[in-house]
Amino acid sequence: MRRQRGRELGEGSSMSWKEQRNLREKERRMRMKHLFFTLSSHVSPTHRLPVPQLIDHSASYMMQLKEKVNNLREKKKTLLGEVGNLSEGSSFILPKLSICSRGSIIKMNLIMDLSMKKVMLHELVSVFEEEGAQVMSANLQNLNDRITYTVTAQAIICRIGIDPSRIEERLREIIF
Repeated sequence: MRRQRGRELGEGSSMSWKEQRNLREKERRMRMKHLFFTLSSHVSPTHRLPVPQLIDHSASYMMQLKEKVNNLREKKKTLLGEVGNLSEGSSFILPKLSICSRGSIIKMNLIMDLSMKKVMLHELVSVFEEEGAQVMSANLQNLNDRITYTVTAQAIICRIGIDPSRIEERLREIIF
């Protein structure tokens, strides 16, 4: 009976049924060990956790990610709602300029209506460069009847920095 089982499984006849089962179990354990190692590297790359703690940590991490995704979806809906309201003529006034400064890095976002005064991206970039910043990225994106400009720059000399109010003032002169 045992020989028939071994032959039915299509495995080598030199191994007994018990040896084949042990080999499959060993392969399963190795596969599980590899999967837990992969999970550990994603959830807690700095230190290795025992399996029960790893599973608990993974479950809470997944819940945090799910909550973050939901928050981002809600934020996207509200932002798309604002853009949708813009086309319906809401009280949201274009152009909208926002400048964020963090340390020696400054980021500018500008949303303009296509029917408004045309602003060239190189004009915006030149303001940053004239104020002592090195432009790291500059993007222009058309979205329906809106144009979005994004410029990220870093101070050439970090000790001196960049004056965001001066840059904003000069950008407003160009925009309006």
